[in-house]
Amino acid sequence: MMQLIQQLAACKSYDFSGWFLAEASLCLEGKAHSFSLEICRKTERRAVLQVLGWDEGGRCRQSLTVLLVKPLSLSREIISAEADGAPDGEVLWRHVFSDEEILDYLAISGDANEIHRGKGAVVPGLCFLERLLSSLDEDDLRWRCKFRKPVYAGEELCLVETAAGMEGYVGGRLVNTIEQLPYKERVHDEINNI
Repeated sequence: MMQLIQQLAACKSYDFSGWFLAEASLCLEGKAHSFSLEICRKTERRAVLQVLGWDEGGRCRQSLTVLLVKPLSLSREIISAEADGAPDGEVLWRHVFSDEEILDYLAISGDANEIHRGKGAVVPGLCFLERLLSSLDEDDLRWRCKFRKPVYAGEELCLVETAAGMEGYVGGRLVNTIEQLPYKERVHDEINNI
């Protein structure tokens, strides 16, 4: 997955610093040896980018499709005060992202977004997915993750199982959802669903 993230971070066509990850679809079907990046849609406040990973035979084996949004403003106090309720379901995973862990991820991934830097930075959504994926040791999956609210360094993210997949909570705030996607003939079919 890190190779997909690195390809995405290498996009220099536009400056996405200050933008937030709103949604990501990730499909993995084994190893990829070459990659391509496409900016599928771009407006003043929304952009859809897709990275595809190809095997040696030219078959698409991996895809990462992201929806980035540029917020009008962001108030941490307002977001942190909102509560959606306590998590309901079996706890699958807990993690507290430290400032140092985020900086290590930024160095490896090449992500230069300013919102992920400084004390109490916003945890990169793809850092969360990469960390979760590595703890699950999965090589074949199809996920759609919606990022509802930011998670900040030092906050505990608690992932619980739901009928549709997983939900992530910080305290009483629902911050993300992960849905298992059905099998598609091609891994990059998910572009039309974002």
